Amino acid sequence: EIPAYQDSYHSNVKCVECHMGRVGTLNNIILKASHFKHLPEVIFDAYDRPLESETMRPANESCELCHYPPAFHGDTVRQITRFGTDEENTRSDTYLLMKTGAGTAQDGLGFDIHWHVSSDVEYIARDEHHEDIAWVRVTLPDGRTVEYNDVTNPLSPEEIAEAETKTMDCVDCHNRVGHPFPPPEDLVDRAMADGLLNPDLPYAKQLMLDLVTADYGSQEEALEAVETVHEQYAEAYPEIAAQYPEEIEMAAGLAEELILQLYFEEPGITWEDFPDHNKHKEFPGCFRCHNGKHLTDDGESIRLHCNICHSIPATVGGEEPPPAVPLGPLDEPDYHLEANFIADHRFQADESCEECHGVVGFGDDDSSFCANSSCHGTSWPWVDLDAAYPHPIELEGAHAEAWCHECHAGERQPEYVCANCHEPPEPHFGEDCEECHTPEGFAGADWGDFVHPMPLENAHASADCNDCHVEGQELTSDCSGCHEPPDQPHYGDNCADCHTPTTFKDATIPAEDHPIELVGAHLTASCEGCHAEEEAPEYVCSNCHEPPENHLAGECDICHTPVGFVESASFLTASAPEIPHETAGRDQCLVCHDPKGEIEPAPSNHVDYINEQCTLCHKVEQ
Repeated sequence: EIPAYQDSYHSNVKCVECHMGRVGTLNNIILKASHFKHLPEVIFDAYDRPLESETMRPANESCELCHYPPAFHGDTVRQITRFGTDEENTRSDTYLLMKTGAGTAQDGLGFDIHWHVSSDVEYIARDEHHEDIAWVRVTLPDGRTVEYNDVTNPLSPEEIAEAETKTMDCVDCHNRVGHPFPPPEDLVDRAMADGLLNPDLPYAKQLMLDLVTADYGSQEEALEAVETVHEQYAEAYPEIAAQYPEEIEMAAGLAEELILQLYFEEPGITWEDFPDHNKHKEFPGCFRCHNGKHLTDDGESIRLHCNICHSIPATVGGEEPPPAVPLGPLDEPDYHLEANFIADHRFQADESCEECHGVVGFGDDDSSFCANSSCHGTSWPWVDLDAAYPHPIELEGAHAEAWCHECHAGERQPEYVCANCHEPPEPHFGEDCEECHTPEGFAGADWGDFVHPMPLENAHASADCNDCHVEGQELTSDCSGCHEPPDQPHYGDNCADCHTPTTFKDATIPAEDHPIELVGAHLTASCEGCHAEEEAPEYVCSNCHEPPENHLAGECDICHTPVGFVESASFLTASAPEIPHETAGRDQCLVCHDPKGEIEPAPSNHVDYINEQCTLCHKVEQ
């Protein structure tokens, strides 16, 4: 806390002026006496870390004794310079007007950011850091009150009555003004913008972020890692190391300075333990209330308009001139000022928007007003624009790619039926699209047997519905409704006896329907190769296979199976003489062992055999 205080804009303000307040001597003595309970913890260095202040003096006894509440503050132009983590450290500049505002209603003022403290705003927080605000009440100048409840986790009337209610003051936003702990990326960007880290060094920002955000065991270990700055440039970019030695030395010095600022002697404590409510990027900040979730009973939200506190950010490349930022009040249509406009504007986009904003093209590349990277290129995890009206259709698949206004056509809650956006082709079947379709597509549908009696798998899953359903819904599920049997002889009335949606090979034909087992070579044969006539053939091998002249008498399946000869003729190989020599390079057996010649062995019943047949029965001696 001490180094952070010394680095703050309040470093010349005494600690007691904030923590005790600017009060009289007697009050100061009483307040100090109430803190005696902390004295032993200070003496014995036994206080908890990080330091937590249980209570702070009210702003009217501290902040407001320097900062005059009725004062009006004019708009200020802010230039926020950022650098990319790419090799070139690409620069971008964001420009906006900060609308501090306030003053008093009597003077026709009292608006913009400081409206929050010039008005009567009360809230209930669920946590001690006031990051989770559950309920807000605003008292209007005419005495009426408006209450907002977090609809995602609302408080009951009984819980509201029993809870501690706090009136909003300066410290609810400026909670770290005396002890700032900036995020590492902000510190590195600021250093590069101020010339303390040269953008000409390749990957300078990424290297610095890696150094100051790594998970070190101690501050000493973190400081030792600083020496790697020189090594990394010397190894990866030797020419850069030779050209920019002073700049690399400055980078190492900056890394050491940032590590001392970001790594604390107490293990496990980081800058993230000190939430800053003054912004809304690293911590909820403004989005604690302005998040789309706090609604009245009538469904109106706390306004989430980006241009309440600042103008719409405009981002340009580092080499581009500053954009034109309007300095005065904007002439906005009335519906732009409605409480729920930010949630609704995604539904309302149409050609009329182009009159002011140009082409409506959403994105985050800053190519148009609607492609603002500061809005759409940043994640806002604390905002829930659908809290008031959760989307009844899952936004996934093709629906996740659709623009809201393409379906909503200006309505917040259109009738959620598929036919509003999708035109069914003809013919179509049934009135409930979800019976067949999901946002992922047809394949994602959850079909049941009752819905479609034929399994939609393999070739059937990729078929267009209209390929089969050419006559409408009353199509039978018989294969012949879509498949015409070939001209050659076909067999049986039930296609499923032989065929599946995959291929014929997957079919399982009962033994009584096909006495010869369909395995091996038989499985790859076409039906018509054997079934030349419509009537069932006689199941004998010779109908299809012509035996060679030197064949043994008897049934074919004594030696052969549909798999092949070798696998079925083990009884032959068992009785055949073994070959007493190696066959490598001597595979032309019949050159010597010709049954018509003189060399033995050469059985006379092997006439007209070929070399390949010899080793089917005769094996090399083991």
